Amino acid sequence: MSEPLRVLLIGKSPGKLGEMLRECGRDVELIRCERPRDGLALVLGGRIEIVLLDLDLMDGQGAAAFDRLRRTAPDVPVIVLTTAGSSPAALHAMQNGAQDYLVWGKTDAELLCRAFRYALERKQVKAALRHSETMYRRLVENLNEGVIAVDETGCITFANPAMEEILGYPAERLVGSPVAGFFDGSGREGSVSKNPFCRETDERQEFELDLLHSGGGRIHALVVTSPVTDESGRFRGSIAGVMDITERKCAEEELLIRNEHLMVLNQIIGVTAASLSLAELLEESLKKTLKLMRLDVGIVYMLDSERKRALLQHQNGLPGSALARHRLIKVHHWPFNFVFIAGQPRYIEQQADLNSIEAGILRELEVSALACIPLVAESVVVGAVYAGSRTKESFSRDERTLLETIGQEIGSGILKGMLHKKLEAANREANLYLDIMTHDIKNAENVSNLYNDLLLEMLEGEAALYAKKIRSSIHRSAEILGNVTTIRRIHHDAPDVGPVDLHAVIREEVAAFPEIAIEVAGGTPARVWADDLLSEVFTNLIRNAVKFGGQDVRIAIRVEDYDGENVLVSVEDTGPGIPDRMKESIFRRFEREWVGGYGDGLGLFIVRALVERYGGTIRVEDRVEGRPDLGAAFRFTLHEVLPAGDDEDDEYPDGEECE
Repeated sequence: MSEPLRVLLIGKSPGKLGEMLRECGRDVELIRCERPRDGLALVLGGRIEIVLLDLDLMDGQGAAAFDRLRRTAPDVPVIVLTTAGSSPAALHAMQNGAQDYLVWGKTDAELLCRAFRYALERKQVKAALRHSETMYRRLVENLNEGVIAVDETGCITFANPAMEEILGYPAERLVGSPVAGFFDGSGREGSVSKNPFCRETDERQEFELDLLHSGGGRIHALVVTSPVTDESGRFRGSIAGVMDITERKCAEEELLIRNEHLMVLNQIIGVTAASLSLAELLEESLKKTLKLMRLDVGIVYMLDSERKRALLQHQNGLPGSALARHRLIKVHHWPFNFVFIAGQPRYIEQQADLNSIEAGILRELEVSALACIPLVAESVVVGAVYAGSRTKESFSRDERTLLETIGQEIGSGILKGMLHKKLEAANREANLYLDIMTHDIKNAENVSNLYNDLLLEMLEGEAALYAKKIRSSIHRSAEILGNVTTIRRIHHDAPDVGPVDLHAVIREEVAAFPEIAIEVAGGTPARVWADDLLSEVFTNLIRNAVKFGGQDVRIAIRVEDYDGENVLVSVEDTGPGIPDRMKESIFRRFEREWVGGYGDGLGLFIVRALVERYGGTIRVEDRVEGRPDLGAAFRFTLHEVLPAGDDEDDEYPDGEECE
């Protein structure tokens, strides 16, 4: 350090002190005064780094002078000087903060300089310690979490401001108080052995604890404790961080309740979606609701056709003594009209002002709380579900919301059943009308064909041409009617596939078009999994080729192996072909953009529907790759009926195995 060390000597003439100071390796500025009062003034003026206090000139007041000096400048190190080795004043000074004491006549330069060096180092250490303590205190006092120190007896020795806020007590009230007194249920936790803050352990502990607030509330806290030990390793208490997690616990409990309610609702939705009948829907929904919501008694009512009475459909847990009385209720009587007429939920719970009628209902059902939830379908009340508990005094807001949502879901299930019945009735009626129309139209076609044939025999020239067009239109009408009938079978009848001789079906269809040039390739017999509608595939593909290719169109039908389990069937024609942009859409219903002519747009739709019905796939390509104008090729797959014994397990007959 470049600046000289400023040393104040309060006492007699320094004698050889100046010479000894020059050997300290640093410039020393020695300032001397004889009276302690003058020394105090100099210290207060600042810049004094060390004080040498001569106790021999104090006339027995050395201890008092030292005390005044320490009070005046507690941060300035003081070294006392004495001619006696163990004077009472020196002893007092050492006990109360003196850095060192030196004996006149027995002190040399080395000893003096070492005392100075130690004094300055202790001063620096104390300054650093005070700074560290200040930073620590600021940190602890500004934490959002509480910090509390507890000694080995379980008494609080320190609490920061956050801890004051958590418990609602000032620090003065907390310090010195047993920490167990702030536990929720402190009587059970009162002993030190049960006090979690006083567990003698070398490890950090983490636990949750309920604490009592000064206002009477309860604080749920997360506590992390660390042990405090002395130099010998003996347990002296603990310091703990305390975090108020009351809101978090409430949120967790709320989330848990919501998850449970969502699970209940999902199961009820599953029941309403899977139930095949109204009885199954009501029974399973009631059973699930009681089980999942931990309720004891349940009843499902449905209104009669006159909407004057509610009839019991299902019950669970209903006392036998109440069964007869509650099998049928008149819905216009109070309080049932509130549910069945007004369509509002009603909760009958134990209350001081509970009326005698509702109190009687609770007694009859042997419950302490009852929820009456209307079942609504198409904005009309169709019934109600009653759910009661023998342990609950009332239903929470969340439970009420869940019960009302369950009622809405059951009502939706009832509506779905009603709509399903209406749909089935409408479907039966539509099929009846279609059967009647098909029968009558076919009769009309037969009569029209008969008269048309008579006209063709009688007419010639242009009149005969018109008669032929009439016959073509009648045939076209018959095709449309046949397509509609086929589509109805596809959608209405479940597939009943079995082995079908593919080549026999092809031969029959080729024979039905004798005027068309049709080549059949692939003579290997093949049986496929199909039904009697397979012929419609070839009928529509051949008819489609003739319609757009004319009577001179040439058709080829090929059958070949596809992958060992399926056959590939190709129906190729020399017609106008299909543009690339239409190859993906021509199988859609009523897709006719590519023809520019006429047609019902159902033929190819039927073809794809049947191929997919048999588990195959279909696509359309150019007959000659890259030349759409040279015709189209429809290719589809069918599952082949494999001969018995083709499995790998049958590879070695008579039980022989490969070695």
